[in-house]
Amino acid sequence: MSINWFFLLIFGLLVGMFSYFNPHEKQHYEREEVPQFELEHFVIYEITPSKIDRFFEGEYGKHFEDRYEISGAKFSNNAKPLLESIRADDALYKGDVVTLAGNVHYVRADGLEFRSSEGTYDQNHSLIQTKGPFVLTKDQHKIEGTRLYYDLLYDTTSADQVRGSYQLH
Repeated sequence: MSINWFFLLIFGLLVGMFSYFNPHEKQHYEREEVPQFELEHFVIYEITPSKIDRFFEGEYGKHFEDRYEISGAKFSNNAKPLLESIRADDALYKGDVVTLAGNVHYVRADGLEFRSSEGTYDQNHSLIQTKGPFVLTKDQHKIEGTRLYYDLLYDTTSADQVRGSYQLH
């Protein structure tokens, strides 16, 4: 056997071993985000020396690094002049913005209420917004429409497709 055939045999064996042991494709796994903790039937309070400023409660909640995801959510804010609370089937609480979905119901101590199927509530800026239909009531007054933008701080409202009844005394 000549030396050329020997090196060709070695080369063939090396190519065969390389193709046999070479990994074909690495499996890529997507990392699923894992909550830091999970709670059931809970109430969380934000307390100052003089009173309870805010609290939120829920049927089931997950806390991630940057947000809370809550089912059966209720948020109450006592830090403002008027106590306000908002309920929804599902809520995403990120920073001071609460994104709500399913049976959204906002109530304020002076009797103002609004209902919608979705919405966002910015606690710092006292803004409520919806993209879909809503019903806003106070005393005997009732307003229906879509795309609500309500500034609670300045008590101003804008909306699309507005229909309403206003009771004069």
